Amino acid sequence: MVTREQLAVVASTLAFLGGLALVAFAVTTGNHPRLADMGAGVTLGSLPFVILAKVRKANHINRDMAETIRREGYRLGLEHAGRGLLNPPPIHDNGEGAPRDAIATVHRLYAVSPQQQQDYAAAVERKQQAR
Repeated sequence: MVTREQLAVVASTLAFLGGLALVAFAVTTGNHPRLADMGAGVTLGSLPFVILAKVRKANHINRDMAETIRREGYRLGLEHAGRGLLNPPPIHDNGEGAPRDAIATVHRLYAVSPQQQQDYAAAVERKQQAR
């Protein structure tokens, strides 16, 4: 079955090649400048459509590819669930009787170091006191 994307590729490519043929014919005969201009206009006008059709065709996935992607995602999800990667880390309040190895560690990621934060806070405080 012929799809719209295939028809778009064929139509835009034919228009592009037709424009090139008009330019080539006008150049080889030498005495048809309007024909060369029309061919150049058709060629340049159809070029964006050729590019768009080719990009859409390259990005098109069929049912088999979609099914393969779905199965791989399902397999990775099962693997991550089996390894415990989908469960959030346990949250403990470090209360009495909590074993040391059961306490979740949270590592803070700073855009700037804690020392730089303290220096900035001290500079802001000094500026406010100077007023």
